[in-house]
Amino acid sequence: MMKVRTTPRGQIPAGGLGPVASTPGRLLDAAPPVPQRTLVALELRKTVDTRSGRWVFAVILAATVGMVCLVVFAADRDERDAAGLFSASQTGVAVLLPVVAAVAMCAEWTQRTALTTFALVPDRGRTVVAKWLAMLVLTAVGVGVGLVAALGGHAFGRATGQVGADVGRLPSGRLVATSLLDTGLSVTMGLALGMLLANATLSILTLFGIPAVLGILSGTIGALERPFGWLNPGQAFGPLGDPAAISATEWARVGTAAALWVLVPFAAGWWRTVRRDVS
Repeated sequence: MMKVRTTPRGQIPAGGLGPVASTPGRLLDAAPPVPQRTLVALELRKTVDTRSGRWVFAVILAATVGMVCLVVFAADRDERDAAGLFSASQTGVAVLLPVVAAVAMCAEWTQRTALTTFALVPDRGRTVVAKWLAMLVLTAVGVGVGLVAALGGHAFGRATGQVGADVGRLPSGRLVATSLLDTGLSVTMGLALGMLLANATLSILTLFGIPAVLGILSGTIGALERPFGWLNPGQAFGPLGDPAAISATEWARVGTAAALWVLVPFAAGWWRTVRRDVS
């Protein structure tokens, strides 16, 4: 009867193959996880890695500069201050950046990149966080570019006589901070809808359709105007971009709408993303 020699785990038997066959998965376990900052940088690159992505950001930049020029040359003279210019510069960012967020999330499923993405980073939650942080970075960049455009437009308007010397030169820090919050909430809402619906077209339609439908209903039916002021994100988030001070009631409306249209879809979309099968 043939005898089989055994050796302690990890030792090389005489004439044997070595420890690789006796320790399956040991090499994979030793590989360090991809750093989160690398994932964020990768997601930022993916937003501009396609021709359509570059065109979207080109349109956002053109809208930022164009809206500033429009206010400088066409708005009422008392609206040509730095706060008005800055608010106008955020139009393209506030409208198009949430669309970028929704498409970025849906792209993992519609463009058949899920097998690659989730094979390299099996923890899908880390990928979602990386996308969210990347979109917040783009939000900060968009607000910063708008601020620079507003200051440049203000200086140009004063040099050409389009803006009076008695108007404000700088938007308030509160306006910049609330604009960051406004765009950040909208971007997170777009990302959440992308996770939850997993379809770019449906996510974008829902993103723009919710404020539009609720606004039409509140304008048509008087009894709905008051409650929809708390439920409509377009109406509730509106004061965040207004240079005027925000009241406690308006902050409460922001919190209510954010919980309903940002936190709930984000949680539901997270649950679906981490459990969804890759097809």
